[in-house]
Amino acid sequence: MNTSTQFNPSTGRGLGFWKILAIIAVILIACALLVPILKALFWVALVGLALYGGFMLFGKSGQ
Repeated sequence: MNTSTQFNPSTGRGLGFWKILAIIAVILIACALLVPILKALFWVALVGLALYGGFMLFGKSGQ
């Protein structure tokens, strides 16, 4: 019976699964943090653009 294909913790062959799991966890956490930040920045940029446009339309009309 050949046991060379079985998992042996001392050889470190099983670390590939944990590395992939850790990478997936980091990506999911980053997405969970970045999506709300990007949504908030979108609305801030939209309001800023509206204020800038209003200033350009009405700010120079008094001169």
